[in-house]
Amino acid sequence: MIYPDIYFNMNNPFISYNYAISHNLPPYSQKLQEYWLAADGVYVRAHRLELEICLQIAHTQVPGLTQIQPYFKLNVPKVPASIIADIINAARVNPHQEILFYLGVENNIWWYHIPLQEASSTHVRWAKPRLRPLGDARGERAACRRQGRSLLTTNFKYSQALVEVHSHGCMKATPSCQDNQEESGKFRIFGIIGTVNTTPTIYTRLGAYNHFFEIDPNFIFES
Repeated sequence: MIYPDIYFNMNNPFISYNYAISHNLPPYSQKLQEYWLAADGVYVRAHRLELEICLQIAHTQVPGLTQIQPYFKLNVPKVPASIIADIINAARVNPHQEILFYLGVENNIWWYHIPLQEASSTHVRWAKPRLRPLGDARGERAACRRQGRSLLTTNFKYSQALVEVHSHGCMKATPSCQDNQEESGKFRIFGIIGTVNTTPTIYTRLGAYNHFFEIDPNFIFES
């Protein structure tokens, strides 16, 4: 069904631009994200199977438009406390090196994955497997198969992940400029585990492509 009197779209293959002239928003479009100009400001709306959001990104007053009710809907159970405990324990193994985790949910059951990664005390990123010659063709073919399976697994886990978590070791759980750069352009939840050498702390935020919203960890993780 088309709602010509409710919203207005510009020709962008990934983003729609809309005016809120009704309290009832139409169904989601096929675009990655939607911008809505409402009576009290600008909102961004996006969705995936596990998560739906409509959050304000700018405040203003626009006569003639209606207000939008913001929402944050997690359509799956919260991440179990046991997974958070596993992540913290893994981060404590080497508190002077960051570590990266992908978390996803299938049939309402959460999983987590630790990808092959390059890490230091100040950064961590996924590392694509690189084949190292083993001296004989059979060994190299076997290594290729193993690394190919690892790459396929990581690509699948990354594409299915709803949450990305990385540690900051002994430092505070505060996003860095590098975190902002690496986490932009995605629609998922990001977490940081900090001060693992004393009392671990968790910082969480929602990333909606080029927007970030700090959220309470209790919205995502079991306490």
